[in-house]
Amino acid sequence: MNQYYERLELEPGASPEEIKQAYRKLVKEWHPDRFPDEPQRQQQAEEKIKEINEAYEYLKAHPVTVPKVERQEREKKAAEAEYHYQRGVKKAKQESYKEALDHFSQAIFLKPDYIEAYKYRGFVYSILGKDRKANADLRRVGELKRKWGQTSTYSPPDRHREQQNPNIPWSCAGTLRSHVNVVTAIAIDPQGRIFSSSSYDGTVRLWQLSTGQQLRVFQHGSPVYCTAISPDGRIIASGGKDRTIQLWNAQTGQHIRTLGGWFGGHSDTVLTVAFHPDRKRLASASADRSVRLWKLNSGKELRQISGYGNAITSLAISPDGKILVTGSLEKAIKIRQFGSGQLVRSLRESYKILTVAFSPDGETFASGGSDGVARLWELKTGRVIQTFAGHDALVSTVSFSKDGKTLLSGDGEGKIKLWQIETGAKICTLSEHEDRVMSVALSSGGNSLVSCSADRTIKIWWRSDSR
Repeated sequence: MNQYYERLELEPGASPEEIKQAYRKLVKEWHPDRFPDEPQRQQQAEEKIKEINEAYEYLKAHPVTVPKVERQEREKKAAEAEYHYQRGVKKAKQESYKEALDHFSQAIFLKPDYIEAYKYRGFVYSILGKDRKANADLRRVGELKRKWGQTSTYSPPDRHREQQNPNIPWSCAGTLRSHVNVVTAIAIDPQGRIFSSSSYDGTVRLWQLSTGQQLRVFQHGSPVYCTAISPDGRIIASGGKDRTIQLWNAQTGQHIRTLGGWFGGHSDTVLTVAFHPDRKRLASASADRSVRLWKLNSGKELRQISGYGNAITSLAISPDGKILVTGSLEKAIKIRQFGSGQLVRSLRESYKILTVAFSPDGETFASGGSDGVARLWELKTGRVIQTFAGHDALVSTVSFSKDGKTLLSGDGEGKIKLWQIETGAKICTLSEHEDRVMSVALSSGGNSLVSCSADRTIKIWWRSDSR
């Protein structure tokens, strides 16, 4: 009987009305018609519905009467747990983290299976830099979800696959499945605590890196092609098919302003955005073959930079804020002065440039393109000083580790490769994604890696020797 209660996510002895409500809720959540394009999930849903029906019919036919005193005590504890949870949320938003932890812990004491309390407490632990405790709460959330038979948007690592590749220094800690379309970009904040993701589903989502908890959802309103986080971690930017850049407050979730629109700004899809190190300006590039510079506090367009022959796929700003590098489908990398837009150098190639990224010291930058090769360029001379060959498909994204010693590259077949920059040697290949890797980034501490893909998922990776 207890197993049937668990299937309906109920405590033993739940009332007939509670059983009925739980049944209706779960049938709606698990209806196979919700997964028309996912045969595997649809089959899983059909099996789940059978289990739910079996549990409901049994409990309906075998009602259990719980003594009034016991029922009242249980309801009292549940109410107290909810009170402490809500107080914890309020204190966390006020940045009174010690008090928030006390409230969340009390809620968990009163209700040991309180998933939301574990999630939020883990978030607070992460803010305070207590990753070990944050991860312990994440594991507990996973255990409770598996106990209640819930689908989790944060899948546990595939231990079998991990054991098959003992020499790979990274393992997939979890898969986030909240986006319902291609996940186009990832941006990690400088402190390595949160990251944002953008998608063709029209949303930008904010996540806690250490636990995979979704913190906020921003509705851009059209397919989103890019996202960025300001140097102080306070502003999220997104660019989309609607030709605008939207700015959001990462802490409150409020919309700040729109850059561009019907009467100004880009005239085609915004493909890439980047914050200037001074935190006062932002650069964007578009399929309209232009780069635009914006003033954040007013939303004013400062400059339009033209002179491109095709869509601009990627841009990067040097750490000192003086140089802007762009890659485009016109098969050229262009290096410009940031403020004036004056062209410093144009590097013509025989392949399309899909991605560019600056090294932390600003002396070099990396590129990836349609020829399946990643390259390291010396900014001062414009020459290639290292080549990273080994992808069997186009290189769609590149990024650096904070120490500048490792280059990450993702390709059109779902593979991520890590390279030693000094030698050009490959460190490892990560092959969990089922479609093109759209973006990949390494946390400031170097122990967490985030990737997103056209397979509609985000994956969080951990260094095997860091956990």
